[in-house]
Amino acid sequence: MRDFACNAMILVVLGYILVYLLPLGLRPMTIPDESRYGEIPREMIQSGNWSVPHLVDLRYFEKPPMGYWLNAISISMFGENIYAIRLPAALASGLSAWFIWLLLIRVGYGQRTALVAAVIYLSFVEVLVVGTLSILDNPFTLFLTGGMVLFYLAAMAPEATRQQRLYLATSGVLFGLSFLSKGFLAFVLPGLVLLPYCLLQKRYMLLWRCWWIAIFAILTVLPWAIIIHLREPDYWRYFIVEEHIRRFLATDAQHASPAYYYLTLLPLAAFPWLGFLPAAIAGIRLDKRHADVFRYLLLWFGMPFLFFSISKGKLPTYILPCLIPAAALIAIGLLEYFRAGWRRLFVMGVVINASMLLIGLAALLYQQFHGDGTPFYAHDETTKLVGIILGLSLAIIITITAFFFRTPYKTIAAIGASVGIIFVILNSDLPKAVLEGKSPIALYEHVAPKLKPDTIIVSDANVVRAVAWSFKRSDVYLLHRGELGYGLSYPEHAHRYLGISGLKQLLDRLHTGELQQDIAVFCEEPCQPELIALLGHRADQYSNDEFSVWIAPSTKQSKTNLRDKTSNGK
Repeated sequence: MRDFACNAMILVVLGYILVYLLPLGLRPMTIPDESRYGEIPREMIQSGNWSVPHLVDLRYFEKPPMGYWLNAISISMFGENIYAIRLPAALASGLSAWFIWLLLIRVGYGQRTALVAAVIYLSFVEVLVVGTLSILDNPFTLFLTGGMVLFYLAAMAPEATRQQRLYLATSGVLFGLSFLSKGFLAFVLPGLVLLPYCLLQKRYMLLWRCWWIAIFAILTVLPWAIIIHLREPDYWRYFIVEEHIRRFLATDAQHASPAYYYLTLLPLAAFPWLGFLPAAIAGIRLDKRHADVFRYLLLWFGMPFLFFSISKGKLPTYILPCLIPAAALIAIGLLEYFRAGWRRLFVMGVVINASMLLIGLAALLYQQFHGDGTPFYAHDETTKLVGIILGLSLAIIITITAFFFRTPYKTIAAIGASVGIIFVILNSDLPKAVLEGKSPIALYEHVAPKLKPDTIIVSDANVVRAVAWSFKRSDVYLLHRGELGYGLSYPEHAHRYLGISGLKQLLDRLHTGELQQDIAVFCEEPCQPELIALLGHRADQYSNDEFSVWIAPSTKQSKTNLRDKTSNGK
């Protein structure tokens, strides 16, 4: 038994390394999120200012600093590259799976069930995608998961003991780190779970002792909270009003979607395991020993899911924390279902998965060879096309083969492996059109030799982060305010906004020879018609289907100072 568990754990860790860690550098940096969460840490390192986040040298108050700190540490260790930017996210995914393992071990399920839960979590489609992207949801989910797990361990510990207080205090520290990753959700989501759990279980003294959590969460956040208040007094107003109240409650909230949004998203986010949910539910009903942990896991999944569904603003990544308890519940239920000797509902899950993979393969082949639109893969990407076809075919074969395994652990491993194989292949075989549509980095590398160190860089709001990262320049001028509107509102930075009129004045000065520097203008296609009309006869264009770079060369030498003489375009 011990040898089996040890070997299984080694295989899980190796699978995690193969799927999550090794391919991190294969895909180019994407916009807007990855370029943002690469550029802000780069500027932290460059400026030495780790307390006040800046983006292209403008104040950027949308999030607390923990995610930036983690990326900055990784960049300091591994260099300014996409692997370093994504590594903290991938490690956060692996450690989140470890917390699931820890919880199920400590509540008495044993090594096998705990490892199955970790495998299920790491093979959810949403976790595979989000867990290898540099976004803040990954560290947020890690610290939130750690806090939730340690709270439950405190609930299991003897009342009023040093052990219980230690668990509660550590839980508070983790919730504090979660706050430093993404804000007040770190307190709202646990509150939605811990309060009803304590009330339902009539654990009133445990609820009272949650002040340990509150104290240590505050102590974790307080040093940075004081520093940012002293340095930037307006931070907390902007962060609370714009990033919380408006995002989740306002009728014009950012990323607004209907209440049923996450219900429609869940089948894809939880693939390949949602099809096995009926079997898992049947299995959970057989387990009469752990009603308490079931209640906790259900609250942990259901209350945040309901909260995000009610909120006005929605993004697919918001429900990432809900997949932690979902993985644990599915693992427990499936293994109980197998132990009962049942198979019918499991077969239904295999059929659902195989059908979805077959539909995906058929859609790919139809669009590639018979569709009316543009094929997924260009004519020179045959190797990639063959690779993804073989990957999908292999995943279908493995999914069907899983039905014939005699042990549930091999069966579950096969289901997880079927998705892992596709994901690994996609890292190197994504269509060029997809890569170019989400990343301008290849184009910027192509034009980099054409830019001089003193070239004036002007960018639209969509690509400015990638421009700053690619050319290691934070002195970028803007055609639009976008998410940098708040930073541009400070008088000392108003000159950084040009607009079309400001750019026209700049080009006029270049044309008359008053300005000595070249001007490079970056935009996402379709560029503004006014911009194209302005640059068409004055600059050389370098572009692909998604992004353009215009370079206007200087004609005479001058020592004109841009900041003094360029209109801010207002």
